[in-house]
Amino acid sequence: MTDPTTTEKSAPSPQAAPLHHRPVRSFVLREGRLTAGQQRAFETLWPRFGVDWQPGEPLDLPALFDTPQPVALEIGFGNGESLAAQAAAEAERGPGRNFLGLEVHRPGVGHLLLEIERLDLTNLRVMRADARALLRPPPDGGLPDASLTGVQLFFPDPWPKQRHHKRRIVQPDFMRDVARVLAPGGFFHAATDWAPYAAHMLEVIDALPELYQNTAGRGCFAERPASRPPTKFERRGERLGHRVFDLVYRRR
Repeated sequence: MTDPTTTEKSAPSPQAAPLHHRPVRSFVLREGRLTAGQQRAFETLWPRFGVDWQPGEPLDLPALFDTPQPVALEIGFGNGESLAAQAAAEAERGPGRNFLGLEVHRPGVGHLLLEIERLDLTNLRVMRADARALLRPPPDGGLPDASLTGVQLFFPDPWPKQRHHKRRIVQPDFMRDVARVLAPGGFFHAATDWAPYAAHMLEVIDALPELYQNTAGRGCFAERPASRPPTKFERRGERLGHRVFDLVYRRR
């Protein structure tokens, strides 16, 4: 989930949550240049589909959507195409689930806003914030206990160098924060095409059996659920010959 590193003049954008309160980040904030369409999306679509949030503010999830339904959170949606496809498929099946997409890079946020407009989606909202900040317990975090039906984390930065492993978002403390916001029986679904990171995630989450049940069995990866549309990162990885690993857990 990276963007080209460029500079640009200040442009109207939503107020992002401060991204400096954690000493170790799981991302590097690189601001790519917005296209004219993405700039228009921030000006005209963000007020309708964007969620402004600051650490310490409680987030009322049902109030964000036209139809109150269980909410799944996707962390780091990239350009948002797979998330938009998932929301569109869910809407076509009928009432069932809303989605909240989280991303820090403005071009990706702008691209997803345009997809929401193109597909006429009402069950998807977008937030530009640090996932670790959002998931932290009160009073700093924004989500109530047991408020989500699922959390999705598709193709996060694997931070392959040994000295950078501490930056990987899947760590024991992070997974405990995820467990806090998941309703009983809620799911955590991760995917990566980086085998060492897949093994790392499996080790971290399987070591929390009091919180999570591995739906494929302890020590095993899951088959890709049909509900997960392929992402551009997945297609790129497949072209490079990378195997894709899915991990699906249920909150006990």
